[in-house]
Amino acid sequence: MNLTDKRILITGASGGIGRELVLALLNEGAYVLLSARDHAALTSVVALHAERDRSAVFAADITRASERARLCDFASRWRGGIDVLINNAACNDFGFLATQAAEPIETAIATNLIAPIDLCRRLIPRLEISEAARIVNIGSVFGSIGFAGNSVYSATKFGLRGFSEALRRELADTSIRVHYFAPRATRTAFNSDQVNDLNEALGNASDEPAEVARRIVAALLEGKPELVFGWPEKLFARLNALLPRLVDRALRQKLATIRDFASRSPSQSAAGSKPAVVIQPRKAS
Repeated sequence: MNLTDKRILITGASGGIGRELVLALLNEGAYVLLSARDHAALTSVVALHAERDRSAVFAADITRASERARLCDFASRWRGGIDVLINNAACNDFGFLATQAAEPIETAIATNLIAPIDLCRRLIPRLEISEAARIVNIGSVFGSIGFAGNSVYSATKFGLRGFSEALRRELADTSIRVHYFAPRATRTAFNSDQVNDLNEALGNASDEPAEVARRIVAALLEGKPELVFGWPEKLFARLNALLPRLVDRALRQKLATIRDFASRSPSQSAAGSKPAVVIQPRKAS
């Protein structure tokens, strides 16, 4: 796919991956419509790029149906209507389910699953007009591997992956192609200090947002329908699909460490005050 002069709507455009995606897409010659809640944060992203005439911002809270309607109406008219929708906005509240409040759960489901489904529903009639239309849903490796402390987030990303697969098949006889790309841990403000410290304790690799954005754009240009980023995460995703009990046993050995970090207050995982690493002993083979 050639992105030159393609009109692209990206949600969550002010965050780590979103911000880098905007810059990467503009560098490919695309027109980019940025959306997120904070108008000032969006304009600060645009200010980073010299070709500001190729971008526009539209602040909206996509957890609200009325705001999604406003955004889709604008996107359908912006420069004649978009060619590409990138559902990038997401949120997570790390912690064990029994300790979580209802509101963050509802927000995660609304942001990560309901919003992208509804944005697709509303924009498909506009996208069908384009000869090279694309829907790109940004998932997570946790959409292939359910991970303790991320039960709600995993549920939403599993749902987004299933939705993307079904929608791809549903639109197979149209001009719209559907993609699902799943990054692994990324070093952005999306992750709390607790999550960053947990990743360090478990030895989980974390990518820079600019690298993730580069991979997303490359996968889109190559036309890949679905891709999990990172190794060994890609292998674990395949193993989890084929041999889930094997992955159950491997992750069971990490459960005490995950539980320890999930129980910590944010102040206990603040930068400059690293917690002690809890090592779960391996079982004898």
